[in-house]
Amino acid sequence: MNPLLYFLAYFKTNYFTACFVPFFILLFLTRYVKFRFLSHRVLLVGIIMLGLILRLFWLGFSSYSAKIDWDSKHMLESDVTNVQAIKLTKGIWFHDGSGNPTGRRPIGYPVLLGTLYKVFGVHHRVAYGLNLLLFVWSVYLVFLLGRMLYSERAGLWSVFFYSIYPISVYSINMMTDEHLFVPLFFLGLYFLLKEVHGCPVKWPLLWYGLIFGYATMVRTHSIFTPMTVALAYCLLKYPWKKTVMAFLTVMLLMQIVNLPWAIRNYKAWGTPVIYTATANFVYRTVNSSATPEGGGHIPLKGEEGYSEELERAGLLNNEGLYHKLCNREMMRWITGHPYAFLKLGLCRVIFFMGWNRAGGVWPIWFQYYEGSYDPARPIAPNVKHFLEEAAFLFYYVLFFMFLSSVFFIWRRWKRLSRQCQISLLVLGSVFVFWLLEHMVIYPDRKYRYPLEPLMIVWVSVWLDWIAFGSKKDVP
Repeated sequence: MNPLLYFLAYFKTNYFTACFVPFFILLFLTRYVKFRFLSHRVLLVGIIMLGLILRLFWLGFSSYSAKIDWDSKHMLESDVTNVQAIKLTKGIWFHDGSGNPTGRRPIGYPVLLGTLYKVFGVHHRVAYGLNLLLFVWSVYLVFLLGRMLYSERAGLWSVFFYSIYPISVYSINMMTDEHLFVPLFFLGLYFLLKEVHGCPVKWPLLWYGLIFGYATMVRTHSIFTPMTVALAYCLLKYPWKKTVMAFLTVMLLMQIVNLPWAIRNYKAWGTPVIYTATANFVYRTVNSSATPEGGGHIPLKGEEGYSEELERAGLLNNEGLYHKLCNREMMRWITGHPYAFLKLGLCRVIFFMGWNRAGGVWPIWFQYYEGSYDPARPIAPNVKHFLEEAAFLFYYVLFFMFLSSVFFIWRRWKRLSRQCQISLLVLGSVFVFWLLEHMVIYPDRKYRYPLEPLMIVWVSVWLDWIAFGSKKDVP
């Protein structure tokens, strides 16, 4: 478990490396293609339409459809989300297949989907329509962030690469939290950057609290956002009292949004569970048996960290108590083994952001897992291989473009406006906080997906400079 060895794995070469050459040639050749007959508005609409066409094609191509009832043999995350949304239409508030209360997941996306099922009926096309609308919202926010950071042309680059990004296309027919999380999270960041640029919305702290609060009810990763707001206020040189008050206000509002879920969990298990009762999933990968790739188990009798009290709670199927004790044991291990935790965490973060094929392509895996697709419409092995390689290649290019764009921006840092500098530092903090969380959280690369559109926004100015090459156009 050597962080340096994990880091050096980034720079292994394969045919993806060779693909960089034609990619840069094509990008460079766009300098000689004139698009002046098309307005930016026409290009934006055309790119979004391209993204919708790709996703509609995938809806027709994939033979996967989420289950509509409990199936003890084959239940994937998107199946659970869909079933819980359907059960909500019948007044069943997040129970498992045995009828017991569960806190397995945040409730934001299932509640929205369940509401639409209640209004329009339980049909997969309702979820597909929702996901398509959320894509349009997401891609427009990607454009707004790119335009605010750099230029309208950079915003168009962001929209183009996000519209054709394979992971985004492949996941459109899955009932998964990321569809709602991305636009909510990006909307909060957009409002925050508007304030950085001197155009705040009215009552900004209220909006930050409500938007980030609901985003955290969709995907708990964004729980750090009060610190992001406080950092922006520090960089804007607001009085320290205002900065502290902003941090506390946003944090409080986020918990008010979360309050119904917290009350429900307390009633169910008699212990505070603020967001989701999954500490057992986290603890099994944060102890002496853990590996950076996510392997590990809760310590057994005779192993370091074994707790008889924890074992009894597990046998009682008391999810709330089990959650509480797993948190306690995990903190004991972290504080008792700080060096081992630091090595594990660094290796985990490096692996999490890596481009290798470990874990496969999560939307393809979900949709073509045994029992999850129509056996009359299997995917041909060569087609599956092509689709997976396309996703790996896109991320490989994005990852190294992101690293090179950091250097590109650093070299031109003094040319940037103060607002642009602060905006980049705020977005940079999002990456830092997210990765700090993943020193603890299971390194499933599905959880990396919300960062990938931000990486696309970040590199858009670098793409624009390669394609057009005018230094005066670089902010």
